[in-house]
Amino acid sequence: MLSRAELRFAELWELLYPDIDLHTEYRFTPPRRFRFDFAFLPSKIAIEINGGNWIRGRHTRASNLSNEYEKLNLATLNGWRVFVLSPEMINEDWLARIASCIKN
Repeated sequence: MLSRAELRFAELWELLYPDIDLHTEYRFTPPRRFRFDFAFLPSKIAIEINGGNWIRGRHTRASNLSNEYEKLNLATLNGWRVFVLSPEMINEDWLARIASCIKN
């Protein structure tokens, strides 16, 4: 189930870039259970939406940060480029940058 921020991202993406199909909850490194919130497979571009920054959410606790770092490092080792967005960064400017990277 998508979070509120992920849903906002998906809706804005569909409005601006309906021709670029993103996979949701893409499991990129079996047998590990790490998943990207959104992924464009042909160019190995992933988008992670990290919320809860101001309320001590999952992405701000030490144990979860270590897992997040491991996930991002494994992604890099496997050739992925990962955009990490806070809910405040879900806007036309950042989505245009990501779309440009996907198209190039």
